[in-house]
Amino acid sequence: MLALLLLLASGPVRAAYMIPGSPIRPKDFTLVKKDGVYHLFFIRHNTSVPYDSTENDFGHAVSTDLYHWTQESPVMHVDSLGWDNTHVWAPYVFERDGLWWMFYTGITVQPGAYNQTQRMGLAVSPDLWNWTRVGGGPIFDASQTSWAFWNNSLSWPGFRDPFVMPDPAHPGGWLMYYTASYDQDSLATVVGVAGSSGDFTQWYDVKPLLITWRNYTYNQLTESPHVFQHDGTWFLFITTNAGQPLSYYTSLDPVGDPAAWTYRGRLQTMLGFDTSTWFASEYFQDGTHELFCFLNGDRVEMREMTWTDSLTFALIQPPLLHVVRMDWESSDVWSNEHATLKTTIANPLAGRLDLQLLAVDSTGTETIVPPDSVGFTTSPQVWSDTSYVTWVARRWPAVPDSDTVSVSRFRVRCSDLTAESGIVTVHGPRPPEPPAPAPPDTTSPPPDPDPEPIQWMLRHAPLRSLTSSPLGPGPALAIEMPSAAPARVDLFDLEGRRVRTLANRDLPAGLTLIPWDGRDAAGRSLPRGIYFARLASPVVTATARVLLAPR
Repeated sequence: MLALLLLLASGPVRAAYMIPGSPIRPKDFTLVKKDGVYHLFFIRHNTSVPYDSTENDFGHAVSTDLYHWTQESPVMHVDSLGWDNTHVWAPYVFERDGLWWMFYTGITVQPGAYNQTQRMGLAVSPDLWNWTRVGGGPIFDASQTSWAFWNNSLSWPGFRDPFVMPDPAHPGGWLMYYTASYDQDSLATVVGVAGSSGDFTQWYDVKPLLITWRNYTYNQLTESPHVFQHDGTWFLFITTNAGQPLSYYTSLDPVGDPAAWTYRGRLQTMLGFDTSTWFASEYFQDGTHELFCFLNGDRVEMREMTWTDSLTFALIQPPLLHVVRMDWESSDVWSNEHATLKTTIANPLAGRLDLQLLAVDSTGTETIVPPDSVGFTTSPQVWSDTSYVTWVARRWPAVPDSDTVSVSRFRVRCSDLTAESGIVTVHGPRPPEPPAPAPPDTTSPPPDPDPEPIQWMLRHAPLRSLTSSPLGPGPALAIEMPSAAPARVDLFDLEGRRVRTLANRDLPAGLTLIPWDGRDAAGRSLPRGIYFARLASPVVTATARVLLAPR
């Protein structure tokens, strides 16, 4: 927190960029976001070793705000026994169906067969840290096209830099843009397009985008294509070998012929300042924020695009405050009680939260709720990287408290769509708690029996009566104590009168036998018949019927 205060107080915040640190220099890269965290994958070029010994894995860096980055362990090292045994280049990553897919370029050296041959490969990951190659070999190469120049014995033909996106003209289909040498001008590269029906291991040739050939661009090399749409127009950015490397085109058809594209010139012309050190650009959508990212010397830089009209934009620094995660502390709450939203925030002192509350109906349709109608605060101040937004929950539309059946379901999201919570269900008012039952009284013996002694005795715990015992003639009582405790054993006649106390002392845990000689407390012999014994103790209370037989 102190470091953040000093950062904010020291003047303008440094630019959003990632530097892997010397001697590593980044090259072609891709940016994705998972669970509020940004992940950057990039070619690692080690400037301290010969070229043949570098660019053999991908760097992986993570950040919660685009300004502060942590270097993770590299991923996707070359497979010395596989087809991509020399270099790996130009990763492009995106999510589909809960998995992360990486398209990349693998370089093969196999004497007599392949000489620095460039082909496309595929890997998959469930978490962005652990990657597995797919297909056992390349998924697409120049031999599968009708126009790309290929000769596996030559080291220079290009076939690299994949960029993949859904095909807007064919639902369920996909397009891959890439760089390839052109067979009619083998020293020049152009952008090619391949298609897939959805199986990422199967691709077919679509066409070259000849608008990127040097007959149109006046540049021999074309690399690192990426495509995005804004306000109905498709933008194609490429890197060339010109003094200002980044150039772009626009079209209403992302696979159109040259006549369908308009060449817009160098990025420098639009921005109005020098971009001669920028190359290998990428576009990234983060909620409502559109980021333009690019390589610049020893770093990958990120800028937010602010559109001046439908075809031109300026670049500014991305927001410093970023909501990483939002979670309800409980997914079910009672109306008129507190619901607490836990927020994890990067750089919390850089601004205020700007939230929206949405009602979610049974079909999943979401409707923005007027915050005043339910008393929800949409712009809470936050002071730490973990903050709590408290809300006295209400149902919406409002229902009377007498309605205990209706529920409302809500989620919260940032107004810039960069983060959202799960769903909280608001139930009717909490029902009153039932009264707690009175604890049983185990500290005193039960009262003397009522005028119906037999029925009273039979309602209580068992106490075994023995007609004879090893202790002598006459009946006896077998008492099972769960633990040692003081106990009293009394005898009653059928009219409920106490006739004798057989024991009034501490009894041990377990079995105790107490004999009865058939006499009362005065020593008089009692008539034969039925009597009742009662055991009273802090740990057990029991009764038993005793038969006094003729002697």
